[in-house]
Amino acid sequence: MTIRVLQTGLDPAVIDFGSPDFARFEGLTPETLRRANDDNVAGLRAAGFAVDNILIDTGATAVDVLRDAVRATPYDAVLIGAGVRLVAANTQLFEAIVNLVHAELPHARFVFNRGPDSTPDDIARWFASAEAAGPLR
Repeated sequence: MTIRVLQTGLDPAVIDFGSPDFARFEGLTPETLRRANDDNVAGLRAAGFAVDNILIDTGATAVDVLRDAVRATPYDAVLIGAGVRLVAANTQLFEAIVNLVHAELPHARFVFNRGPDSTPDDIARWFASAEAAGPLR
């Protein structure tokens, strides 16, 4: 069985990188965030994981987009990016995503990345390989 990963976070096009909420992420720009997302997907795919990267807005359609995705694909791991998790203004969006995944994919593991480019290592905390029979714990 190939482990299926949903990587989700804010689309760089909807982020105000100059706002105090995002200025604290030193060196983060639309380009660095896009590159990190692409590199994470490439790294996971190179390791054999099936991965979808779904970038979302700050709430207008985010939950609907993710609901469609999790109903269509039985993801084993769901990574929610820091722009959703660590920005106070996005707390309700974070809650909505967590509750959606919990309801639709109760078997899935939540994975929270340590940085914009750490996703492959973060997934490895829960899954020994892309062909693992299930999570490590």
